[in-house]
Amino acid sequence: MSLPDNASVPEPRLLPSGLRAALRCPLSGDELVDGIDTGHPTLVSQNAGLAYPVRDGVPILLVHEASRVPAPGPDPQG
Repeated sequence: MSLPDNASVPEPRLLPSGLRAALRCPLSGDELVDGIDTGHPTLVSQNAGLAYPVRDGVPILLVHEASRVPAPGPDPQG
């Protein structure tokens, strides 16, 4: 079965929302948000500036496995 050309397919979520909401950055304790790093899914701690890999649907919440991401700057709109 195929979808019509104009049908939109919702983007799959990285993790179920209930599970993702319960996970926290092990370094900062901040909430994690979905991200992509070089085409691979990650969970990002924006304040810590770390992206934790998700491998085969399993979040790897180890600081030494995380990659650096730019920390958010000040809001230019104030």
